[in-house]
Amino acid sequence: MAQKRKIDFNKVVEKSKKFKEEPDSVVTLKEYLDLVREDPKLAQSSPARLWEMFEGAGRETIPDRDKEVLQADRRYKLITDELFGVERAVEEIAEYLKAGAKRASTAKQILLLVGPPASGKSTFVRTLIRQLENYNKRPVYRIKGCPINEDPLHALPRYLREQHWDPVRAEKLGVEEPIEKALGIPPISGELCPHCRMSLFSEEFGKFYDKEARQEMWWKVELERFRFSTQAQDGIGSFEPSDEKTQDIGDLIGHENIGITNNPKYGRNHPNAFWLDGALERGNRGITEGREFLKKGIDERLLWVFINVAEEQEIKIHGSSFPHISVDTVVIGHCNLTGYKEFTADSAHEALHDRIYSVPFPYPLRVDDEMKVYRKLIEKESEFDFGKLHIAPDVFRLAAIFAILTRLKDSDMGVDRMTKLEAYNGGLTDLTDKDQQPVDLRELIREGQASDDIGAREGMFGVSSRDILAALNQALAKVDDDKGCLTHLNAIKALRGIFRHRMGYEAEEVDSFMESLTSGEGSSVMEKFEDHIMEEVSKAYLETYGDLINDLFEKYIREASYARRLKRKYVKSSAGYKRDTVTGEVLEPDYKFLRSVEKFMQISEKEADIFRGEILELKNAREDFGPESYRPLQKAIEDKVLEDAKSNLHLVLSTDRAREESDKKKGEQIYRNLIEKRGFCEICAKEAIEKVTEILNR
Repeated sequence: MAQKRKIDFNKVVEKSKKFKEEPDSVVTLKEYLDLVREDPKLAQSSPARLWEMFEGAGRETIPDRDKEVLQADRRYKLITDELFGVERAVEEIAEYLKAGAKRASTAKQILLLVGPPASGKSTFVRTLIRQLENYNKRPVYRIKGCPINEDPLHALPRYLREQHWDPVRAEKLGVEEPIEKALGIPPISGELCPHCRMSLFSEEFGKFYDKEARQEMWWKVELERFRFSTQAQDGIGSFEPSDEKTQDIGDLIGHENIGITNNPKYGRNHPNAFWLDGALERGNRGITEGREFLKKGIDERLLWVFINVAEEQEIKIHGSSFPHISVDTVVIGHCNLTGYKEFTADSAHEALHDRIYSVPFPYPLRVDDEMKVYRKLIEKESEFDFGKLHIAPDVFRLAAIFAILTRLKDSDMGVDRMTKLEAYNGGLTDLTDKDQQPVDLRELIREGQASDDIGAREGMFGVSSRDILAALNQALAKVDDDKGCLTHLNAIKALRGIFRHRMGYEAEEVDSFMESLTSGEGSSVMEKFEDHIMEEVSKAYLETYGDLINDLFEKYIREASYARRLKRKYVKSSAGYKRDTVTGEVLEPDYKFLRSVEKFMQISEKEADIFRGEILELKNAREDFGPESYRPLQKAIEDKVLEDAKSNLHLVLSTDRAREESDKKKGEQIYRNLIEKRGFCEICAKEAIEKVTEILNR
């Protein structure tokens, strides 16, 4: 729970009273042109503005070891704190916006995010909208009073623009080139909406029409700054289709103003005959979100409206005599797989298929990324008091392992799903199949993404992060008291039980999920938990022996050095030889000890001499050489010690037989070490010791 801070609300109120809009919040079009000359990006399009947000927030190169699994080269910091494991999707969206900023043909397609439920599609769009609402890189202006946030440059006479350049008329004004070239901006596209055309330049109603001179005073048109806002629907529109019978296309393009159309004095041809209040007009200059975009039964006419906006940047108000209305908005739709697959399978929609730019938005496939989702939504955003409530070490990891296992396919390359999971997470340097033959990680990834059915690709099926979070939150709620703890077993029980409350899973799927949780040889979460808890308790046990790991590391270096000395062929010396104190014979190195360590690094006896020579070279090159200098050797020694300790550990923890006083003290020390050094609390430490005792008694 966040710490409360003191705020003097009296001062806040006083400053609010004195707060005023920026002095340049209202300018004329002439003044605006001077501003654009100084900063041409004031006139940038909506895709360009979104791309500027992506680029401005920064990006980082993904390390080579992660590029293959993530299938992306860069991370965009605009998104990295919100979504995890979807770097490829975000990179493709960024490239789409970059193309749109350059006015490439790609941007003339609707951007559609496709993925399983709760994969982060809506979160991505919300994040983008929130960033747009906070946009402050440069001011954004609209024609004052315009209902669709009209681009100020639409008020410029057409004959001054590049597309409709009239050199004769321009010469009379002393203009030598199109206004775009003079300002250093792309060609202006789009025209004034009916409302602005009437209020600005109409001879009858126009505020900026000089009746005596009979000319439009475009240079005096007033502009105002505006901020993007979801609540005010300024530059941000949202549309969600309903069923065919109740869906109104006016939700997209605006509604009839019956007060005008039914008035004989005005009729349907009046500029105010229709309210320009549709989602696309609300989203002009920014984003229009299409929720459940390809929902089953959606009226195809709605899709064509979106397509015309993407392709032509204009909409037609059906039933009116209005000309096409210019809009500049990035349409971002998102939908689940069911609607998408039905839509793509329907040949009647072929004309629409190639006008949609779809981006797969999968679940994370790396354990580390999945864990970040849980931490963000549980530790940072929930109301649980983690000052009192404890979560056992690696509970999130076990839950993430379960989630990832359900999202992976069985491989035809001799690699089980648990091995694949570890490889995807970067935990295996040498990937081999069940026959110990090397496997190319890139080929394994391609196999997982090879299906023509988008829903059969890895990451596009399985248990959602939302379901995992629901299980963990329920388990946390049960133990939410002053001394509560979410233990490993409580979490596993919650994961097993969550499917009684979830819809949409077939019985076969749930059976498969249960197998991944608590059964399945060598590939279940329960077996991972037992391995983990055995390792934790064993390490706590080893910590009762103090510097045993360091001592064995030094012994390995010492014995390896002695073995190399004895095998010298040319530079020999009897100095330093170990001899029998009685016979004086030269003693052999402790080869049994050396091999007992090397086997944990999969180093064969044939290759052992080469490894020992290389590790000694590394030692001689570093003055501060120690166990942490070469982690694989340190880990191998830890594994050896853990293996050796298991038989003694059984005696120390056993409760069904009389124990020596020294064993009792070691058992108590293990309990304390789990709490003081390994992140356990009293509750999960007790559960861990009981579970390890059960395992050892089997």
